[in-house]
Amino acid sequence: QKGSAMKNRIKGLLIACAALPLVVGCGSDGDSGSDAVDQAHEVQDAYIEAFRAGDATAMTELYDADIRWSNPTHSDTNTGVAQAESLAGWVVEVTNTEETEIVDRFVSDDGTHGVVVIHWLGNRSDNGEPYDLYMTQVHGNDDGKIVSIDVSWANRDAREQLQG
Repeated sequence: QKGSAMKNRIKGLLIACAALPLVVGCGSDGDSGSDAVDQAHEVQDAYIEAFRAGDATAMTELYDADIRWSNPTHSDTNTGVAQAESLAGWVVEVTNTEETEIVDRFVSDDGTHGVVVIHWLGNRSDNGEPYDLYMTQVHGNDDGKIVSIDVSWANRDAREQLQG
């Protein structure tokens, strides 16, 4: 029985040692990720504040120089801060920031991604027709910058509402 008890203790220690990186560092190299998570929350807060203020310049200051902005729903992809800045300017132009609602938002446990769900209201730039859309943006984060934005629409007619 002594040998059995010792084997169980050793097994317990081995299991504890194997699980330790998961508890301490979420499976990473020991970094808990809390700094990355805090940084991701700060970037997300600043992005939402700039969006609500209609400040495209403040939005683009959060972008990495090589940002990739994609809309897989419509097979659109734009790369680089100049194209993303142009998109941000257009978004600000057509958005009714007073009525647009941030439905939900959160950051991944490791801080590498942020999600913003938006009830987006505004008027088309070409004819002033109103639109009413639900959008999810998934932001890839790295070193305090947004490196990617993936947009998905909950409305089948999103392109028609925005562009006719």
